[in-house]
Amino acid sequence: MIRISNLKKVYRTDQVETVAVANANLRIDPGEFVAIMGPSGSGKTTLLTILGLLDSPTEGEHYFLGQEVSRFSEKQRTALRRKYIGFVFQNFNLINELTVYENIELPLIYMGIGSPERKEMVMDIMEKMRLTPRRNHFPKQLSGGQQQRAAVARAIVGKQKLILADEPTGNLDSRNGDEVMTLLARLNEGGATVVMVTHSTEYASWANRIVQLFDGHVANENITEGTRGVLELR
Repeated sequence: MIRISNLKKVYRTDQVETVAVANANLRIDPGEFVAIMGPSGSGKTTLLTILGLLDSPTEGEHYFLGQEVSRFSEKQRTALRRKYIGFVFQNFNLINELTVYENIELPLIYMGIGSPERKEMVMDIMEKMRLTPRRNHFPKQLSGGQQQRAAVARAIVGKQKLILADEPTGNLDSRNGDEVMTLLARLNEGGATVVMVTHSTEYASWANRIVQLFDGHVANENITEGTRGVLELR
């Protein structure tokens, strides 16, 4: 699904040049659950934004679904993101002025899906995420766990093939963190490819493979046995 080769990302100002990702090489196959770890400033989030086509590398190759996308225009990247990629962020990134229903519906509108089909898809995913009673609530009226479930619902409502999660449990207590990890594991078991940035060794162990970054380099990769599905959702 994804292959990057000698990938480099440099941020430049008039006085400073910062190398965020340096000659990174990585392959992610369809159906994998990959955790990306490393110290703060190691380039984890930068790498994730490039994998998610939110940014372009300065140098190197980036293949996504067989296409070399490193020099794609923003319009081309946006089209691929909308069709194939769902994002889950630490700070949820829900739109405060929209209800739960409207937040989840938004990517389907961008995908050009008609109103009747959108309603069916949104209602179905809200039922699975136990959000139906909260459909008309605004994000600030939800608990942290409910907000993250809404964010996961928004990420997967269009049946995206790739789910990118940036510290999805970072603002949650252990119970809600375990619940979000269970949701991600179930998505992976259903066929989605999941790539997650995390500082948590415990949650990284849910993945099939752990990729360690250091100073922008892929320093190490470990295969795990995975502890997915340990929490029964209620």
